[in-house]
Amino acid sequence: MRAYRSISLKSMGYGHQKNNDMPKITANKNPVAVKVFDSIFEFMFKKYFASVRVKNQENYYLRNSDYANLFYGFHGCWWDGPLATLISRKLYDCNLYMMVKDLYRFPVLSKIGAFSIEKDSLAGKFKAFNYAVNLLENPGNSVWIFPQGRLFPLDYRPIKFESGIAHICTRLKGVNLIPVAYKYTFWQYEKPDIFVEIGKPIVIENGIADKKEFVEKLQVNFEKLLDKQKDEILNVNLKEYKCILYNYFNMLRVIEKNFKPFVRGRY
Repeated sequence: MRAYRSISLKSMGYGHQKNNDMPKITANKNPVAVKVFDSIFEFMFKKYFASVRVKNQENYYLRNSDYANLFYGFHGCWWDGPLATLISRKLYDCNLYMMVKDLYRFPVLSKIGAFSIEKDSLAGKFKAFNYAVNLLENPGNSVWIFPQGRLFPLDYRPIKFESGIAHICTRLKGVNLIPVAYKYTFWQYEKPDIFVEIGKPIVIENGIADKKEFVEKLQVNFEKLLDKQKDEILNVNLKEYKCILYNYFNMLRVIEKNFKPFVRGRY
């Protein structure tokens, strides 16, 4: 596991920024807190889900390692944030930061890399976007965002992104955009499974020419990724999904194992 050390804002390149240009809550990573929350999240997934399965895990390594990573996914429920943390750190040991709305409700999450975005004002949004830009100027960092800007039902269409992802990409010399599709599905057992697909990185170099066209293309491609995953699950085409976390206790399996001898021969 990567060791995260406390880093001052100045050493991260924030020396030129005034405090009033920052989000209300900035990331203040603590290595102990990172380990504690990683363990908590993994325990929660093992408790409430049957498994977490990942497809195309190797796509991450198609990125340009000279640039930082900007992960993005659909935001349909509370579990998305912990899932993003699990994927980024368990699979890739990323030095992860995350843009979080309503972080004032759980400010302790700043200790594991969360920073706030104030959705009620344009200035608040751009403070968060610019903060993300500064983080992404370090190729060793990764930032996770939910570009739709708010919660939507899991199968909501069409996909619409706000302008933040374009603003961030415009201001960077280079960045890897990594789309991640995931779906929570009740399948074989009493607890749901989570299916995750890592999309192919989109390497952005020297900004983007047309923000509107860029966002529209991202929306279309991300919707295709989500719909393809949905079709695979509906058709039980799941061979390429590899299990990274499994709940070994399953009530249906316990019932089958312990009660089957009592009814054997009856049917």
